[in-house]
Amino acid sequence: MSQEKVDRRKEYKKNRKQILAREKRNSQISKFIAYICFIAIIGGVGFSFYKKVNPTPEPDPSTFYALTASDSYGILTPSLPEK
Repeated sequence: MSQEKVDRRKEYKKNRKQILAREKRNSQISKFIAYICFIAIIGGVGFSFYKKVNPTPEPDPSTFYALTASDSYGILTPSLPEK
């Protein structure tokens, strides 16, 4: 082996504990981010499916006009329609 390779190997052996700890930490961070992304994607798909299956009803505009009536001063005051 050349002296350069020997020096690299000695350096690796000397710092092996820190190098392996860094690699393990980076691996754990990558897995955590992947899990978060996976959960976000599944949640988005589930929410989209839920909104398609249970659409919100359209508001009836006649309800708003029935609840408001103009008084003699031109101010709108709420009133309920008589049944």
